[in-house]
Amino acid sequence: MALNIVPKGNSRKEKVLRLLGMIVIFAIVGWAFWQNNERTLEKLQGRNSIWDQTKSLSKTDRDFINGFIRSMRSEFGVKTKVHIMTGKIPEITPDSKELFIGLSPEYEQVVFYFPGLVRHALGANFINDLKHNHFTGNFKNDKWPVTLQTALAMIWEKLISVDSSPPQTTQQQEDYNSDLHDPESSPVKE
Repeated sequence: MALNIVPKGNSRKEKVLRLLGMIVIFAIVGWAFWQNNERTLEKLQGRNSIWDQTKSLSKTDRDFINGFIRSMRSEFGVKTKVHIMTGKIPEITPDSKELFIGLSPEYEQVVFYFPGLVRHALGANFINDLKHNHFTGNFKNDKWPVTLQTALAMIWEKLISVDSSPPQTTQQQEDYNSDLHDPESSPVKE
């Protein structure tokens, strides 16, 4: 049995239209399949990225955190995980390319692990402020979900501002460049 995919039609025009119709249908089905796979992959990645043992995050809180996680992955290629635990935060060794945020509201613990380039872009003062000052007093009155969202927004704004700022030239670089000269154009020949 031979596979005959040539469109059947009475005239040449009808055959061309049927062929174009088949191509359009295949393209639409392919696009729909692609979209479905992307949504499924996002759901799986999102499910593994947020782990809320306390079950105290609302849908809007989870959506905000998922948006941050997706944006970090798409804009900077940084895999991000947010774990909210009921017990004390154990010693964790995250992947070197992973941003990890751990919270334990019951024990008022906050842990941030930043990948090297992100840590460098944010700066030590910013990270210390997040770890030691930002969440202070917000665990007792259950304001920590809003504080977490604020921290994520601050991280995002800081990274975007670093990403969009033009590279700065330092005096050392200018001095180094002025010391470079072409030996062929030098008045003193060896």
